[in-house]
Amino acid sequence: MTLIKKIFMLIITLFLLAGCNDSKLQKVLQEGFDSSNPTGKTGICFTVGVVDYPYTSIEVTGEPDQWGELYPVVANRKLNKRLALFSQLGLLSEQPVVDKDGKPIGFYHYDLTELGKKYRYYHNDDQVFCFGRMVVDAITKKREETSNLGKVLSVDYRYHIEGEIPQWATSPLLNQYRFLSRKNEPIDWSKQLDNQRFDKRQDKLYSQVPIRSAIFGY
Repeated sequence: MTLIKKIFMLIITLFLLAGCNDSKLQKVLQEGFDSSNPTGKTGICFTVGVVDYPYTSIEVTGEPDQWGELYPVVANRKLNKRLALFSQLGLLSEQPVVDKDGKPIGFYHYDLTELGKKYRYYHNDDQVFCFGRMVVDAITKKREETSNLGKVLSVDYRYHIEGEIPQWATSPLLNQYRFLSRKNEPIDWSKQLDNQRFDKRQDKLYSQVPIRSAIFGY
């Protein structure tokens, strides 16, 4: 069964979950995480961006578009910041670009290290570094909210990571993606919290976004 079919079947399951209790919600969440992570190695992913190696960082400039946005500029700055981060974590090599006199000019050459090759995957066109399997431990809170579009069920849950947790994945530097540990403390993947939101129509639940592996920074 293809990944798309698995996700479709999961959505159908959600449609049929009327008056869903905690155990059913936990089961649906776990099935979604496992369907998108058949190898058990891509439960948690951190996005780098669209990049091919070897890669040399560049500066992108431009004028705001008609909506006042500078997307190419912002996207390039984000990519450069992430490349520098993953070089600190040992997944990428980083060498300064120098001028004819051997002086650094503010840009860098990047390439995958052997460690990086082990954890590199792709989500659509984006390169991501991944590890482990998400395991839902408990539903910790449910809140029913009302918006202009109808009722929403917000579900908080606690999870842990099963399988190999590489050293780089515990670095507090990854907090720039989201708050995963207290400042300068290693990330503890034995107890993490997240949230899933469902539209509620006629006592049936429809997940607002696909239930899948956690892809931070996408």
